[in-house]
Amino acid sequence: MKYLKKRKALIFVFFLILIVFEFNSLIYYSIGEVVPGYQKDYNLNKNKSIRYYFNNSIQFGLSTNVSLNGSIEYDKQITNRETFIKVANNNPLILNFSSETDLGGFGYQRKPKGPSSGNSQYQYQYNYVLQIRANSTVQNLTIQYLKVQKFGLDPHRNYKIAQFYEGGDSWEILPTEEKFNKSSSESYLETQILDIESETDYYITLFQVNPITYEWIWIIAIISIIGIAALVITLSKKDYIQFLKTRTVPIDKGAHQLSMEDVLENENRSMLIDLVLADPGIHFNELLRETDLSAGNLAWHLDILETYKVIGKKRVGRYLVYFPYYQKNPISNIDLKLQKSELTLKILEMIEENPGTYNNEIAKILNVDHKTVSYHINKLKDLQLIESEKSGRKKKLYPNLEAEYYINGEDQNF
Repeated sequence: MKYLKKRKALIFVFFLILIVFEFNSLIYYSIGEVVPGYQKDYNLNKNKSIRYYFNNSIQFGLSTNVSLNGSIEYDKQITNRETFIKVANNNPLILNFSSETDLGGFGYQRKPKGPSSGNSQYQYQYNYVLQIRANSTVQNLTIQYLKVQKFGLDPHRNYKIAQFYEGGDSWEILPTEEKFNKSSSESYLETQILDIESETDYYITLFQVNPITYEWIWIIAIISIIGIAALVITLSKKDYIQFLKTRTVPIDKGAHQLSMEDVLENENRSMLIDLVLADPGIHFNELLRETDLSAGNLAWHLDILETYKVIGKKRVGRYLVYFPYYQKNPISNIDLKLQKSELTLKILEMIEENPGTYNNEIAKILNVDHKTVSYHINKLKDLQLIESEKSGRKKKLYPNLEAEYYINGEDQNF
């Protein structure tokens, strides 16, 4: 009998401890301040923590070892998002936070490149970008996101935290750890940013990580080839024919004894040029259906167009696909599209001849406004002909030697 009473007492004590533990957990998550709206000016003393509850089920928490003040602002389109930030620094700070669904909300018209990895594909579906700006250097920011469905994160999926900073041109994946909070039985993602520069905008978000499958490799390969071809198809047929007639490129005619005019004026071959210009990457069977030519006749005309370097072909998987003939300008390794912009061409030549040059130096040498130079530099970046590297306050420019423009020979066709 005494044994049973003792056992009941132990069970009672156990459940009492469990109730207190859960109660403390609830208190931990409910302590904070309800904000009626989407903006809060805050003032936080050293060694204090707080959690703000905004409209649209938004939570934002702060913990700091120094005096901290600033503002927190959310775009009204953002819903069901949570962030907790821990600040570690030697001196008091003014730290401002703002958020939008994407970088366009912060005035960025040109989207930065997404993160890249040989084994993974990164997708942005989070619709929540946090902007951070400090009045002086910050030694350490720890950023955490609760990994729960309520705040837009699937517990069964993989995510990485990424940053984009003012002056950069691509998102950068940060070392991201997934941790487990025993008191709340919830997982959260965590990263650290060290030595944040003063008066510089940093942008933080989450990317979903998916492994690249075999099928994706072929899709990416096809898209890449079509992307290269797209540089040519922006030209009209008249421009393309003019280019073919005026270029200087060696042609081994083989058994064919035709002039370029004979090649281009033939009705069937003219139709094939139209189809290839309209649909770069078109394959043999599709041309067969579109032209109503016999297979032998089609192969004959395609062979003539290839021999005279009017079109090129590549094998993609099981298909032979055809493109407008692409050849790099032997003077400056630049494609036909860029020949129409003399200033863009000059800027590319300067970067090729002086790797590490930068915007203001180019503007000074060419005697043009730096904003004009920026426009042409962005044009070269879009074509993936150059890349930039931040060095202090400067963004040094280099030719992208890994681009096919530089890797392939000057007489390589596609």
